[in-house]
Amino acid sequence: MAPDLAPPDPVPHRRGGRFAAAGLATLALGVVVLGAVATGVGVPSALLRFVAAVAAAGAVGVLVVGAFFRPSAAGRSSAPRSVAGGWWFAWVWAVAAVSLVPLDVVGEHMSATPGIVVAVLAVVVALGCWWTTRWRPVVGLLLPALAGLAPPVVSSRAVGGPDLDLATNALLLHVVAASMWLGVRLTTHGTVTQRYCRFSVVCWTVLVLSGAVAALVLVPLTPPLGTALGWLVLADLAAVAVLGVVALRRSRFRAGALVSGVETGVLVVTVAAVTGLVGSPPARTALDPVEASIGYRLPNAPGLLDVLVTWRPDLLLGTAAVVAAVLYLAGVRRLRRAGRTWSPARSASWVTGCAVVFLATSSGVGAYAPAVFSMHMLAHMALNMIAPLALVLGAPVTLALRALVPARDGEPAGPHEWLLALIDSPVARLLAHPGLAAVAFGGSYYLLYLTGLFETVIGEHWSRTALNVVILVIGYQFCWVVAGADAAPRRLPHLGRLGVVFAVMPFHVIFAVLLITRTEAVAGEYYRTLGLPWSVDLVADQQLAGVLSLVLGELLLITTQVVLLVQWYRYDQLAGFRSDPGDDDAAAYRDMLSTLRRSRGG
Repeated sequence: MAPDLAPPDPVPHRRGGRFAAAGLATLALGVVVLGAVATGVGVPSALLRFVAAVAAAGAVGVLVVGAFFRPSAAGRSSAPRSVAGGWWFAWVWAVAAVSLVPLDVVGEHMSATPGIVVAVLAVVVALGCWWTTRWRPVVGLLLPALAGLAPPVVSSRAVGGPDLDLATNALLLHVVAASMWLGVRLTTHGTVTQRYCRFSVVCWTVLVLSGAVAALVLVPLTPPLGTALGWLVLADLAAVAVLGVVALRRSRFRAGALVSGVETGVLVVTVAAVTGLVGSPPARTALDPVEASIGYRLPNAPGLLDVLVTWRPDLLLGTAAVVAAVLYLAGVRRLRRAGRTWSPARSASWVTGCAVVFLATSSGVGAYAPAVFSMHMLAHMALNMIAPLALVLGAPVTLALRALVPARDGEPAGPHEWLLALIDSPVARLLAHPGLAAVAFGGSYYLLYLTGLFETVIGEHWSRTALNVVILVIGYQFCWVVAGADAAPRRLPHLGRLGVVFAVMPFHVIFAVLLITRTEAVAGEYYRTLGLPWSVDLVADQQLAGVLSLVLGELLLITTQVVLLVQWYRYDQLAGFRSDPGDDDAAAYRDMLSTLRRSRGG
């Protein structure tokens, strides 16, 4: 563990920290109660929602600390008791979520589904915390824990107004950052390490940016403090400002326990304000059908000029694409500073893939995708084929293993060890199975568009975003298995991988033909009730989508075959690929293989 930044505090400072935390926690309760009264939400519902939020933060924090603050390189958590402590947080979370269901249904006239989903996920987390002491299961438990933070946000009344796409994504980022920070602060009991300092700065940055976006889209400009929503946003931003002083200037404070108490209390106030925001009604409810469904207006049909000039940022996938490109280039820069080289072609490939993800989700294509089926299919092709092929050719895992510094003896495991443990895990070996990759890639089109599933998921912003993530992951898995530059736990010979691509091609052609010849519009009821200000022939647009799927899909599968043939040629014909120390790609490939072998041997 990295050394503490400050020496142990005297008793008065520790007592001051406790008093500060208690006083600010009392202030947080006041924020919850006053916010509930001002927004017309029942006080019992607001208090239960606050308890659930704090308990959820505690459960998430226990898992984050167990996975990333105290794991050993061998993969076993060095603090199994602290991970097991998440059991209590998760059970409180589950009980609060279940208790909210009748209050939401009867008092707030809301659906019971979000509360039930949260309760189930919380129970899964509780049982997992009680059972596991291994590092990989702890990381796996973070998925249901973080997923449990989403239902209260995506089903809240606050995101039912204009700009619901921006509001939902901003609040999701805000809730996740605040919950992780508070949970880690509660779990570490005031301990401050270099790793925690970096973590708090990242969380604070996310809170600032997401809070600014949420304030802009949720609070009316005139008057900004004329509603309870405006005051809740102000309380949240004020708390975030105080947290910024603590996070950015922590080393200047000597009374570490007092600062930790203030930090914990202000984080509780932040969670209280965010809880109030999530339960508040939108400032404006008079929306046209398109705005109510997708969050913004589309005054014109998707002509070429409209697609080029219309932009709608996706705060989740669009931001993730930008961050992924920046981190990749930072890794390349670190290699060069160390006197090691990296293929410019690989860098260009990765950046291209990130750019495709950004354009497919945040440009005119992404803006029109929820309203026009052909535009959705264009985005699908970009996320499922174009971007994944470019991304896997960038060899991101190989770059990371070369750029990241392994932890020294006596230090906690770092990103190098985390990544190594994940790529050599049973889940990674399962995902690398060519049969699974082919079935998921080829069968997903039939399952999504020919069963009615698409009409179920296209109607909500959160489900559209989740669909984009699934589409991207399936495409990345397939391209990684058949043409990835990174080594895989299991891999067919080049001829076998060519056979997998050839086997998938007919299924894609058949799907496209079925789409073109189908006389009933996919998700026709959704598109007809969307209320667009311009007319669209749904069947003709579906035929266009089928043509796009056929042409782009086959071109990209052929491109994948060409890439495979080039890789095969280099592997078999270029003398020295596996032995020449001057070949950059060969060196990177050897490094990754040797690292995998060492991990399995250890």
